[in-house]
Amino acid sequence: MGGIKRKADEDVKSAPPPTKRDKKASVATTSAPSAATTSKDPLEEILASSNSLFEYLENLPPRALKLIYALPAPRGPLVAAAVLRSSSLTDLARQIALRLVACGGTFKIQTIVESWIHRHGSRDAFVALRRLECMGILMPLGLATRPGEEGTDIDDEGNEAKRAKLMEMDACLTDQFKTAMAAYLITSCSSPWPLITREQIEEYKKNGDIKKQQDGEKESKPSRDPPTLKELESYTQSSWDSVLHFLVGSDESDRGEGIKEPDEAMVGFLTQIGLMQSDPDYKGKDNSRAPLVITSKGYEFMLRDSNAQVWQFVLQYLNALAHHEQKDQIRVEALSILICLGSCRVGEGYHMSVLGSKYARVVIKDFGRFGLLFGCRIAGKNAFYPTEAVVNLVASSEKAGREASAIIGQSVAASRALEDALAAPVPSRTHLALVVQTNFQVVAYTRSKLHISTLGLFCDISTFRKLPNVIFFHITRDSIRSAFRLGVLADQILRFLHVHAHPMLRNSDQPLVPSNVIDQILLWDKERHRVVMDEVWVHQCRDDAEFTAARHFASDLDALAWGAAHTNKLYIHIHYAEQVSAYVRRWRTKQAGR
Repeated sequence: MGGIKRKADEDVKSAPPPTKRDKKASVATTSAPSAATTSKDPLEEILASSNSLFEYLENLPPRALKLIYALPAPRGPLVAAAVLRSSSLTDLARQIALRLVACGGTFKIQTIVESWIHRHGSRDAFVALRRLECMGILMPLGLATRPGEEGTDIDDEGNEAKRAKLMEMDACLTDQFKTAMAAYLITSCSSPWPLITREQIEEYKKNGDIKKQQDGEKESKPSRDPPTLKELESYTQSSWDSVLHFLVGSDESDRGEGIKEPDEAMVGFLTQIGLMQSDPDYKGKDNSRAPLVITSKGYEFMLRDSNAQVWQFVLQYLNALAHHEQKDQIRVEALSILICLGSCRVGEGYHMSVLGSKYARVVIKDFGRFGLLFGCRIAGKNAFYPTEAVVNLVASSEKAGREASAIIGQSVAASRALEDALAAPVPSRTHLALVVQTNFQVVAYTRSKLHISTLGLFCDISTFRKLPNVIFFHITRDSIRSAFRLGVLADQILRFLHVHAHPMLRNSDQPLVPSNVIDQILLWDKERHRVVMDEVWVHQCRDDAEFTAARHFASDLDALAWGAAHTNKLYIHIHYAEQVSAYVRRWRTKQAGR
């Protein structure tokens, strides 16, 4: 079983054997520029913390949103429709936006609040208007807040004047969104680009090869038949498995057939985004030869669901554009392409020539490195095929709520796919189904050594038992505490157990994870915060008067850790020791002069 490197002082009996990765001789970077230098721009910091695609859009400045909506059809209209469907807007906000599109794009706010909406829903109306302004759908009303801006909170008491002024204003759709949404409502095309048709492929097979033979030309890369759905799924899975196996340090026998180590560009990207780092325990003289080890951020990444993992890669790619001269243009292309890919169907292909700009072609190639797109040559031209990973990324962002339960939830389609995989004569390596029992035993239906390594983050490896398609672990206090020391959080462990719960549990009334297991993991987490260690300086006062004076001074300075009146001892935070000591000397001198 592939091991995971852990610090020596953190090792417990549940930890797997340490494994280090040799650093590549030279590390290439993706087409996006390096993000090694942390941006101090507050907008960039907020964008870097976005949890979903549409939250990222919400944090963009209005100018960037207008550029995306203004893209030529069908891209701009598809983006507008996707934003309208997303969880960034409330149901009421969607109704207001659609009515405004039908009413010419402008309406008085007083009419919207008092006539369109129930009289008890005015508060919800202002929330909806604020959401529409944040997403660049409405012209500025002063409701939305962005980095460095202060908006109007109509719900605060004493804001009657601001409320009255707002009611006199008109709610106007931005020209870009109004045009894009109107075009979407009247179009019958749901594809962002012209599809590669069977007729094109057959035509090329008939005439393309003959024409090239007559002209004496030769293709640099031969054309092929379109990839099958199974081939696309296999390509995505192998691309991600290569990254995950590399993170946990799996050797060649653990990776399995068809799964290779990631290329140098991907390894450079993993170190750039902080999932891996040079071994801090390396004793050699040349630090460039230090092996790579997984970081605490990498452990957190391993326990996230697949959609969250894909988004983390895309987010870091977008963050890498912070210092690029053309960052706005590339971001607009990348975000619009991502949303448009969410409107595609898995198995449908598009020629690279349909992309409008050179930046779009660069973005498509970079997404191909992440396993989001399958690149090949079809009918004599370079083409790309969206995979299920990128389609699900946008779909999950549209449907995901802001509650924690929505993050834990799993689609019915995924559960059915897992049931089919488990019912197959030869179980698939790509799926994981967990049953957590009340005695803290974890039953995992899987054949993947990657899943075993992931479970080893918080399960006791010494209790490991294996059957052909089932493995058994136990969750213990030591194994959970070891995971905590690696930077893994209790919520991440519980989310992992919920996301990968067996489909049969979802169809029953039983909880996905027993309540006693949840409570115990949370209690083990709280154990770490029972006692807070702090370095202090102990001062022994001569009498009660000195104790009282010094204690008051230390309390005002926020330097007092604890005071014992019966022994006249003060425990002062070490950083304030000199200040308190100087005060005591002055106090004694003053008392001696009396």
